[in-house]
Amino acid sequence: MHDQASVLRVLTKKGKNKMRVIAVTSGKGGVGKTSFTVNLALALAEYGQRVVILDGDLGLANVDVAFGLTARHTIEHLLSGEKTIEQIMLTGPRGIGIIPGGSGVQNLANLDRAKLANVISNLGRLEKMADLLIIDTGAGLGYTVTNFLQASDDIIMVTTPEPTALTDAYGLLKTLRKEASEVPIHVVVNRVRSETDAQATFNRLETAVRKFLQGSLNFMGWVYDDPLVGRSVMQQDPLGISFPESSAYRCIQWIASRVSGIYQSPPRQAGGIKGFLGKLLRSL
Repeated sequence: MHDQASVLRVLTKKGKNKMRVIAVTSGKGGVGKTSFTVNLALALAEYGQRVVILDGDLGLANVDVAFGLTARHTIEHLLSGEKTIEQIMLTGPRGIGIIPGGSGVQNLANLDRAKLANVISNLGRLEKMADLLIIDTGAGLGYTVTNFLQASDDIIMVTTPEPTALTDAYGLLKTLRKEASEVPIHVVVNRVRSETDAQATFNRLETAVRKFLQGSLNFMGWVYDDPLVGRSVMQQDPLGISFPESSAYRCIQWIASRVSGIYQSPPRQAGGIKGFLGKLLRSL
């Protein structure tokens, strides 16, 4: 077993121009989290951001599929030492990097010292490759999901107006209140008919959080219910590529502009990839 304390000292060294880590999550599956993540990355790339997506949904890793790509290697090959970060990373439209997921992430805490040092060295190179690392987490309250969330700089929670989605979103927020209370949480309401519906959905969630969790949420935006989203998924061609003028993608472009502005007035100190890995290791 590695000496975790010495590893953490390396991971948490401060540097300049740190990459930000944003985790996209949801209380339940089926709310459009991965589609949102993929198209958010595309919209951010339009704003000049260099983006890498880590597919952190270990059970149903499918970010590569959403881009119409096929992964030959995954993060498991990186953790085993068989491949480098450059060898496993796919390149999507607009230069977006994609790190295919795999169940090997769960073994991070059990790596021997040599393999852990290799992983840290490889992931550390992301700092020069990207401005933003977006983690598409698994849905729900799994151990690995919680670790990703509490290690990130910001959390974007995707939900829908459906009562079951809101109930599960509240359950995740309750866990995050205990496990990741210092990480800002930004809510996106997906598949809404109108701005009024989106605001009403957020208000219901925020009221419960303020009353029972004594916390707060940031309303980042909404995405309209748009049949073109389903068509793009079936075509394995992201909405931002196949239907860039669609109402849903215009919403995501607006949200991307807000993501770019989250860190203004004043910006939170970014932890970078080393800070993210350090916090992740603390939780393992």
